[in-house]
Amino acid sequence: MKLISVIVPVYQVEKYIARCITSILEQTYKNLELILVDDGSTDLGGKICDEFAQKDARVRVIHKENGGLSSARNTALDIMQGDYVTFVDGDDMIHPHMLEWMFQESEETGADIVSTGLESFSNDSPCIEKKVNPSFERLTQGDYIEHLYPDNFGKISVTACGKLYKKQLFCELRYPEGAIYEDLRVYLGLLLSCTNISVADCNLYYWYYNTDSITRSNYLKYDRLGEFVIRESYIDFFEKRGLHEQSLLAENDYLTFFMRNYFAIMLKYPQKREDLKPHISVFQKHIRRIQSNPYVCRMRRICSKLMLVSPSVAYIFAKYTIPDCLIEEMR
Repeated sequence: MKLISVIVPVYQVEKYIARCITSILEQTYKNLELILVDDGSTDLGGKICDEFAQKDARVRVIHKENGGLSSARNTALDIMQGDYVTFVDGDDMIHPHMLEWMFQESEETGADIVSTGLESFSNDSPCIEKKVNPSFERLTQGDYIEHLYPDNFGKISVTACGKLYKKQLFCELRYPEGAIYEDLRVYLGLLLSCTNISVADCNLYYWYYNTDSITRSNYLKYDRLGEFVIRESYIDFFEKRGLHEQSLLAENDYLTFFMRNYFAIMLKYPQKREDLKPHISVFQKHIRRIQSNPYVCRMRRICSKLMLVSPSVAYIFAKYTIPDCLIEEMR
């Protein structure tokens, strides 16, 4: 049987890491190595990992200085020995058959990535349906790219988790360190390295809704402005392939992200305004197309013009007409 490497970054998750590890070690697919990367945790997470390693020879623990999620993943990618690799976050869990079913699908079809849906939970453990009989939709790279917006973002998320990858996809590819939304940054690189993708019709990965996660805390700690460039690259990606509708949808996504961070910086984090200026210049070039984009609602079109004239007035307008543009980043 081929070896599957399971990579779990561990940082300040002592409350959840045991259940995460247990869900991996109890997989019906047994030929796996579990690489636990203690990324400078100050709680008991690292000790809990060591205790599991003493009980199960499949567990490897790496203790390192804190470098962030990408750094932890990259450290494990550098030493993994598996023919396949998958990522699990330290506060999440996976279905007992997830690895077995994904492995079988890849072996039977040659899929470079096998993906499952993600189901959130906020209690001690998710409700796991044991009697699942998943089927898989098989997509070529061209099929997937053509329908990436909006269809397949509903079928396959951009997150690294909930997927089984052939190891060749990560021969040279690594996650960018010091950035937020790192999965989005490597997603196109992974996609362009694939020939076939299989997508399960059910949820086999369970992610814990943690209000203390890095995407909902410490605005200034992470490079959020770099995401403007990444999300813009999606627009360009589709345009170069003649997929005009998808590029418009990608532009709508870019607008939402820009608005959230623009308001956050202009109203709450003025120390970042100088860093924002070059991105505003780029955004101004998008304004005309945004005004004719059918996927951008009328209120957002008005706000996109108003925000460059008077951020405070635009914020009040957005707050009462398009509040979804303000969530999370305005903490």
